[in-house]
Order: sequence, then C-alpha cells, then structure tokens
Amino acid sequence: MAIFIGATGTDVGKTLLSSLILCKYGKSLGLKYFKPIQTGDDSDRVTVMNLSGLHENYFLKNYYSLAFAGSPHYSAELEGAEIDTAELSRHLYSIRDQRIVVEGAGGLLVPLTRNFLTAELIRQSEIPMILVAPVSLGAINQTLLSVEAIQSRKIDLKGIFFIGVPDKTTEDNIRTITEWSGVNSLGTFTLNSWEKMGRERFQKECLLRFDLEETIQKIIV
Repeated sequence: MAIFIGATGTDVGKTLLSSLILCKYGKSLGLKYFKPIQTGDDSDRVTVMNLSGLHENYFLKNYYSLAFAGSPHYSAELEGAEIDTAELSRHLYSIRDQRIVVEGAGGLLVPLTRNFLTAELIRQSEIPMILVAPVSLGAINQTLLSVEAIQSRKIDLKGIFFIGVPDKTTEDNIRTITEWSGVNSLGTFTLNSWEKMGRERFQKECLLRFDLEETIQKIIV
C-alpha cells in the first residue's frame, strides 16, 4: 500500500526517510516515489533518486511544481494559480493501494490553499502515514501537537520516525512522546550532511543502520 511521509515541520527529515526507504526497499518491493507538490527546485525528487540509485522510472512526476520556495498556497498564488485540492485528493485516493512513498510538502498543517491544509489532503486520500519528528529541544510539544492534529482527523498514523542523535535527553523525549501519544516509535536515525553524501556511502549507512527489524517494511507490504 502507499504510505504518506509527513512531518512536524519543514526540513525535519521527510526526504531523508524517503531516501532510506527507497534505498533499502525500492527494488525488492517495487516501490515508487511521489512528491505531489514541490516548491522551489526539484531537489527532493532528485536527492531521493541520486541517493537510492534507482532508475527514473521509480519516480513519479510532481503533480505541481512551483518556482518559489515557500508554503504551497503562497507559491501558487505568486504564479496566479491555485492547487486543485479536490483533484489531487482524488488522485491520491486512486493510488492508495499501490506501493508508493508519498512525500508531503512542509509540515502537517501547511496550507495548500487559503482554506485547505496538508492534513486534510492526507485524510481525504485515506493513505496511512508516518510522522517524521525531531528529537531535539522542543520536540515533545511539536510532535504531540502534530499527533493531536492527526488523530482528530482520524488519519491512520502508523508510527513516528525520529531524526536526531540519541542521548539521555533525546531518549527521554522519545519515551515521553510515545507514552503521551500512544503512538509507536519506528526508529531513530541521524546522518550528518546526508544530502551531500555520495551514493555509495549513503547506501552503506542505510543497509547497516536503517529499519533493522523491518518495521517500516511490514507497514508498506
């Protein structure tokens, strides 16, 4: 089935998680990558393609590519356009049973139009999601607020994937988040300068350290 990769905010690690999933399971599970809305350049799609080493056939074209790197609603307005959220929701719903990693734009409550949030897109698509969250100071508040927004919309949240360096403080953050939210942790990962890393090293790190218990693989299949 498809899985939606959402996050507590921008630059938290959605593209990193997408790259890890495609790197480890892209070929074996026949996964494809889809970023419906891209603002700015096409760097996320290109990054996942480069790091995973998969052929471009594994990568679906963006539904919307907007030049300005900003919130989708504003980027679209600058081009005199508006994202057709009804059409996009229908399209995502139609592919929900396919093995596709769908990466969101920005955080969970980022507006796609003046009256439609990313969370509503996920809800209408009926695609289950993984929430990417930091482990740093402030992570508890950010993540619990995001989980409340997800649960209030009855979105199928499969778990939280944490990005950051594990230590006593961050481990307590993760414990606190999972206890208060009742949502499982799907793992923790950190990789400095991963976007600029060579493919060979990234793939080595992925195979050695990512999803060793195959928890995320079981969600997808």
